[in-house]
Amino acid sequence: MRRTGDTMALASVNQSCACPCGRSTFAVNGTPALRLFCHCRICQAIYKQPYADVTAFWAGAVSLPDDQLIQFRRYRPPPALRRGICPSCSAPVVGFLRLAPFVQLAFVPSRNFPVPAALPMPSAHIFYHRRIADAQDPLPKISGYWRSELAVTRMVLANALRGAPDA
Repeated sequence: MRRTGDTMALASVNQSCACPCGRSTFAVNGTPALRLFCHCRICQAIYKQPYADVTAFWAGAVSLPDDQLIQFRRYRPPPALRRGICPSCSAPVVGFLRLAPFVQLAFVPSRNFPVPAALPMPSAHIFYHRRIADAQDPLPKISGYWRSELAVTRMVLANALRGAPDA
């Protein structure tokens, strides 16, 4: 991140990314909307960890190859992420969430970036009421489904209003 005036501006990311086994690849070229830790039960099951560390971008920043083999699925009724999983290692690759017609976010596991230091610092823990272990950091801990959804929306909009070039 870089400081501009009294706010922090998010730096653009341009990286070729992959799942842990390297079979499912994609590119990210854009400004992150936010980074957060998700404690929902779906993330716990898919990531096989207490929470998921994800970085969100406007969907246009993510380019999937034409021959991608990523298997997409929804794990709950909409509104929900359409989550992409690598068929080889079963690891999360990218998830897409439609906010409105022609408005979509992409959630990329932060571990899929070869240079994670280029990503912003996490902003919050969401779905904290589903945690299986307490987080020992100063980040906001947001509990409840709708409070978590609203918090993500507010963070995305706040960063978009700060002037993200590809928002």
